[in-house]
Amino acid sequence: MRHMLALKYIDAVAKAGSIRSAADMLSITPSALNRRILTVEEELGIEIFERHSLGVRLNSAGELFIQHIRSQMADLERVRSRIADLSGVRLGHVRIATTNFIGSVLLPKLIHRYRTEFPGVTFSLSTHKRNEVERQLLNLDADIVVVFQPMRLADVHTLMHVQQELHCLVSSTHPLANRKELRLVDCLEHPSLLPPRGDGVREMIEAACVKKGLNCNPAVESDNAATLTELARQGAGITFNFPLATVDEREAQDLVRIPFYPNEVEPGFLFVGQLHKRVLPVATAKFVEEMRKEIEGT
Repeated sequence: MRHMLALKYIDAVAKAGSIRSAADMLSITPSALNRRILTVEEELGIEIFERHSLGVRLNSAGELFIQHIRSQMADLERVRSRIADLSGVRLGHVRIATTNFIGSVLLPKLIHRYRTEFPGVTFSLSTHKRNEVERQLLNLDADIVVVFQPMRLADVHTLMHVQQELHCLVSSTHPLANRKELRLVDCLEHPSLLPPRGDGVREMIEAACVKKGLNCNPAVESDNAATLTELARQGAGITFNFPLATVDEREAQDLVRIPFYPNEVEPGFLFVGQLHKRVLPVATAKFVEEMRKEIEGT
């Protein structure tokens, strides 16, 4: 285990890009952390970090070694989870990479529900731009990814791929609040609250606008779905999201969710995936099962 601790330290330094910053996160002194790194480099017979005035960075050998470290750490977590499951105790750590737009609503609800039943399972939830989510799997920094409208799926095994229709979200006092269905042109007559370009929801809205010859100039942009939803609830404008990532009307007072007319906006897909040829830890696999029940309604 001391060997694994040293590997954990090296991983922390690689992520922080600085021995001092990593030492602060690990609650040890920079000199002690540096000695750990030098010991590992001596055992390997080669340096793995390049030292420079602003900190440290991995060299070519270090890039290879860090992949080995992360693979070992992921495998150890998987074994621990399986051993705990054999004893009838649900333990483990679930690492999820997602986008801010999904991480702010959908996953907190699922994580809370899971931990209520299995409090021994811990989670780490990291948020990234949509085009960077897959990299977290490739770097072994996440066990699963959850993303709406994935951009690239190389080396990723699909666990779930669920079609989702976009809905409109408005305040109960909004002029459109009593409508049963909406057209995009009706929505764009009011201030729009949208995620930034590159987000899946934004791309769907813009694609529909191009098709219909409409202009899409948001009044407010944010990569946080909860922020846009709160702005809509306060009457600042109209926002859009798919049902699974939308706050339930019962949980958000004065908020109304309205579907588009059929074929008004092309549907998108919510994707859950893992790295090809890797076995998920038991706790993570069980969490995916619970997600499937919630998302697919089984």
